[in-house]
Amino acid sequence: MEKIKFIDLFAGIGGIRCGFENAFRKAGYETQCVLTSEIKPYAVKVLNANHPDETVSGDITKIAASDIKDFDFLLAGFPCQAYTIVN
Repeated sequence: MEKIKFIDLFAGIGGIRCGFENAFRKAGYETQCVLTSEIKPYAVKVLNANHPDETVSGDITKIAASDIKDFDFLLAGFPCQAYTIVN
């Protein structure tokens, strides 16, 4: 089985990733997330609960490009500031 590697930026609670992984699984591919970036504490908590063996890396602007492993797909949530509750 071929493995598809991806990164998930501005991940939120992982909805885009969930659909991506399900679609590839149905097509016969294994997936591996090599980087997740999210800064909202409640979203990080959900991601950690759903993917306990992975690390949420935090702010993408503080991650050096050289620290990002090779990947096949880049997933990214759209800017949701208009829908987000201001803290």
